[in-house]
Amino acid sequence: MTKPPFWAVIFDMDGVIADSEPTYFEAINVLLAPTGHRMSEAQYEEIIGTSTEHTWRTITETFGLEGAMEDHIRRYNQVLLELLRQPRAALPGVRELLAELRRLRVPAALATSSWKSWAEALLQATGLGSAFDAVVWREMVEHPKPAPDLFLRAAELVGVEPARCVVVEDTAPGLEAAKAAGMLAVQVRSASTALPPQPIADLVLDSMAQFPRELVG
Repeated sequence: MTKPPFWAVIFDMDGVIADSEPTYFEAINVLLAPTGHRMSEAQYEEIIGTSTEHTWRTITETFGLEGAMEDHIRRYNQVLLELLRQPRAALPGVRELLAELRRLRVPAALATSSWKSWAEALLQATGLGSAFDAVVWREMVEHPKPAPDLFLRAAELVGVEPARCVVVEDTAPGLEAAKAAGMLAVQVRSASTALPPQPIADLVLDSMAQFPRELVG
């Protein structure tokens, strides 16, 4: 019997396992409120999936914020953690797919551009803390998405060569990172911040429930 082509699945976090991107958007505007500014949804869409450093560099330049960027990020971290810790549901099909991967003994990893504390808060809030065989966060690699570092590190941790990994993403930088890592790039569009189908994606799903089980084994 021929083995299925892919032996591991690597998930992005925000917008993939939970509809959490609006939480980051909310936290940004909580920080901007005292300055009299507000980021629009269109402006936020331009930075979805990028690193925290890139996000706040863009915000600082866009709104002409005074003070050190590090101070803005520190306050943002405090507000965001409070919001991320609030209980929330996983997106449709996520729990079922993770359970099926465990049944099939297919490793499941999480690779996120978010910081460790944010990843831990969201995993606890969704009750998915023990669902992954490996978790990779921003501090564990040198370069964030769209560089492939996060996904390559996840593949290393689960012991599967990159060409045998499927990545599930929701943003263009994430999909670019998956392709740069030599992995199958799957876009899922079930979050409220879902982007239009991205040309770079090898496969586009409207829900994790549509994930083709025949891809893995």
